[in-house]
Amino acid sequence: MTTNTTEDHRPNSYNRKLAFQIFFGLLITCLIIYMFYWFIESSHYESTDNAYVSAPQLQISSQVEGTVSAVLISETQEVKAGELLFKIDNTESKIASEIADADLMKAIRTVRSNVLMAKVKKQELDRTKLDYERRFAVQGVAAYSADELAHYKSQFDLAQTAYSQALENADSIVNLAQVANHPDVLRATGLAKKSYVALLRADVAAPVKAVVARRSAQVGQRVSPGVPLATLILSDVMWVDANFKEDQLAKMRIGQHVQLEADVYGNKVSFGGTVSGFSPGTGSALAVLPAQNATSNWVKVVQRLPVRVAIDSEVLKKYPLRVGLTMTAKVDIRNSEGVALQSMQKNEALQTDLYDQQTVAALTHVQKIIDHATKSN
Repeated sequence: MTTNTTEDHRPNSYNRKLAFQIFFGLLITCLIIYMFYWFIESSHYESTDNAYVSAPQLQISSQVEGTVSAVLISETQEVKAGELLFKIDNTESKIASEIADADLMKAIRTVRSNVLMAKVKKQELDRTKLDYERRFAVQGVAAYSADELAHYKSQFDLAQTAYSQALENADSIVNLAQVANHPDVLRATGLAKKSYVALLRADVAAPVKAVVARRSAQVGQRVSPGVPLATLILSDVMWVDANFKEDQLAKMRIGQHVQLEADVYGNKVSFGGTVSGFSPGTGSALAVLPAQNATSNWVKVVQRLPVRVAIDSEVLKKYPLRVGLTMTAKVDIRNSEGVALQSMQKNEALQTDLYDQQTVAALTHVQKIIDHATKSN
């Protein structure tokens, strides 16, 4: 009887114990590597992909009443500071400005006439005063009766009263060079400036360099002061609102470096930035209808706080962004200087000199009218 021992002496091709040792060895190695990476790298950073690009949005409104006669822009168009956007029919504004200019010239001429009249009355006062004083000085030796002396005294009193009245009409102005300081002229000057500025504002211009996001007005539309005409977005001044969880904010400070990546460019382009400020409240608290948590079925939800991140302007010029694009933000929290959740101390002011130029133009216009009215007399 023969027995088959081939299967009993076949070498074992699978060592289960060795496989488990290798598996747990690799698992422990990966865990050690991860812990080392977390201690060296990840523990010093806080990141979120809940971040979006934001920028100042300027609403251009009509400052005068009238009908839109021309629309000179289109949506997505870039406009420069001072570039004309809309034209509003200026017929009514022009008529009002011409009336105000005429009233100013009339006021100047009236005041000049009053000043000249005051000069004449002053001369009459000086003459009657001299006549009365000469006769009063010799009343005891000369042949002047009491009636004649009383007559000259009466003329002197009347001349003094007439001069006082003329001086009051001229607002105590005795020099023609000071006519512009008379209250009537000042009031007419203010109305002329106001009317001329309204005439200038019939041409609606861009206050700063921006991109047209939305155009609301059309040709033929009747507008009044405050009616929105267009919305502009400043593409050169942008930031990122990164919504971090509340348990990520403990070590976050103003001025910490932030690495930003935009989904539109991928990870090939990195935008540098810095933490510039923290929102005063969470999105749910600042909403139009804030959440009411004082209920019996309350469930805790981890809140997110918007953190403003300033973007490096040089990289932004090379790789432009648009409002609302998603970003990934990674904050380096190793810089622990400052106070947690500190508010922004100061921001770069946004201003325009467009309206100052209109004021200067109105002053120049009024001064020409004053000079013309003064020389014509």
